Amino acid sequence: MDSNEETVQKHVVVNSPYQRSEVLTERTERGPRESRSATGTIAIVAVLAIAAIAVVLYIVSNRNANESANRNANLDVASQAPPPTTIVQQPAQQAPVIIQQPAQQAPVIIQQPAQPSQRENTSANDDANMQDIATKRLAEDLNMAGVVMTITDARALLTGTVNSAATKAKAEQIVKAVRGVKSVDNKIVVSG
Repeated sequence: MDSNEETVQKHVVVNSPYQRSEVLTERTERGPRESRSATGTIAIVAVLAIAAIAVVLYIVSNRNANESANRNANLDVASQAPPPTTIVQQPAQQAPVIIQQPAQQAPVIIQQPAQPSQRENTSANDDANMQDIATKRLAEDLNMAGVVMTITDARALLTGTVNSAATKAKAEQIVKAVRGVKSVDNKIVVSG
């Protein structure tokens, strides 16, 4: 008889008023082999754990190898690449202005930054820009409503009337603070 076999006997007695019967049954049961299956299960779990560790180590080593190969490839490319090209643009030079004198004398060459008509237009534009800025700043203060201002050749002329000497001085300071204004002629009259 195997160690996993078990014999079960059942004895059943049935009493009834007219009859008595006895039934004897015997049955042999085979159960699972506990000791061998437990050892087999442990062995399978151990093999699976070792396989999982091996896979993880393989992935990590391949990743490190790939990163190292990429780093080396980048270093190789960087060492082979030519240095970046630097482009320096020089401002365009203006052609010299040649003024010819009468035929007896040799020509005289004069270098000029801009033609006079361009300078006048630029100066007029600058004056207009300065006047716009100064007018806006004066308009921000209600006490400056009576001040009239004009700018010509970066020189400001203030006229009009104000209520106090402090307001007159403040108007002059506001206009002097505008970038490009060279001087201020303050002819504002203090009334009252």
